[in-house]
Amino acid sequence: MEITLELDKSADIPFLKNALAKLKGIKNVRIKDEETNSFETIENSPEFRKIIDKSREQIKSGQYVEHSKELMDSIFRK
Repeated sequence: MEITLELDKSADIPFLKNALAKLKGIKNVRIKDEETNSFETIENSPEFRKIIDKSREQIKSGQYVEHSKELMDSIFRK
């Protein structure tokens, strides 16, 4: 089960993480900023893996393109 909280910029993130972690039944507290995507987050996403696999298949079959529209859209979340 997952709970989503929408926070404003002035939220005390360390305090919230600490308070939530102390509640019974809380397994993990993770704060995700939707505006900022680290390369690690993108690289570990299933969408990125799928696009990389597709690109490798295209290279093997001779349909080489430096970058695909799907890859660029996935990276920049368009």
